[in-house]
Amino acid sequence: MRAVPAIIGVLLLGLALFGAIGLSGEGTIEANVPPCLPLNECDAGVTHETLDLPTMTGWLQLTATVSWSMDSAWLGVIEEGLPDDCVSLPTHQTCDEDDLVFVAGGPDSDGEFSWDAKPGHYRFASGADSASSSLRENTVDYSWQATLSPVVLFIFIIIGIALLVYSFKSWS
Repeated sequence: MRAVPAIIGVLLLGLALFGAIGLSGEGTIEANVPPCLPLNECDAGVTHETLDLPTMTGWLQLTATVSWSMDSAWLGVIEEGLPDDCVSLPTHQTCDEDDLVFVAGGPDSDGEFSWDAKPGHYRFASGADSASSSLRENTVDYSWQATLSPVVLFIFIIIGIALLVYSFKSWS
């Protein structure tokens, strides 16, 4: 038996099993909702904190789910960078909602959404969908699940089995 191919085969099959189970994470963040006065354009409150998803581009399949507590607010997910006209406040950043590019959710979102995420860094933006005169907190719960992409998983399994077969055939 050739030990090195057998060891590599077992490692690849172990990686495939671990990759099929995947990694996951969850958390809670406060996304402030700025006041929205009648007849004014409403701003969005953008979190200072980011949601960081694993960065093994091309290897992972990511799904993220987001829900929030406030019925009279919307929530969206944007990439980490912000437009130049955003104003930084101690608890959040205030941005014109029309300047934000949403990768998921946004002003039309309602209660909860999921999206096929790409690895990277994201921020939450929250705004009011009705008139309000005070800053309010919106509790955001998020979770994500990352697994190996099916192509990578298939390649690991095929190569792992082939190496095990090769090592056991050469032993007999």
